[in-house]
Amino acid sequence: MGVDRKKLFYRLKFYGIGVGMGLIVVWATFYNGKDKRASWLPEGRILEFLEDYEMEVSDQLKCEIECNNLPLNFMDSTFWANAEVDFDKSAVKRKPCPEHYIQSTLADGRLVGIYVDNCETCIDCPEELTATLRRVVNITEGEKLCDCN
Repeated sequence: MGVDRKKLFYRLKFYGIGVGMGLIVVWATFYNGKDKRASWLPEGRILEFLEDYEMEVSDQLKCEIECNNLPLNFMDSTFWANAEVDFDKSAVKRKPCPEHYIQSTLADGRLVGIYVDNCETCIDCPEELTATLRRVVNITEGEKLCDCN
């Protein structure tokens, strides 16, 4: 009982055409045409949301940011381009506002981590989307004790 080569190549040809069409569909679905991160993954969605919306920062936290020798506008394009969400340090199951830990490199090369409350109560309602900066950790230099009350 031998293998009919003609039928084998016929089947392989259809298999190859199907795989090729599937690859084209996947590429067309997920490719966004930019060199940005993929916003269809959880990390990309979180970072895209936080980059687009203005974060609320308390006066006490502003004082702590200045005390740790960080500029108040440290969350610039360089920060977001290098940002990564650490889901192990995040409280993503917390309701109604999960907390995310984001670590990134600043323009001057320092490593910084931030804790952010991400409140998406209604995705299609931009007036209900809020993000609150809760804590900033200067990983490179270490945190200083500040008298910010």
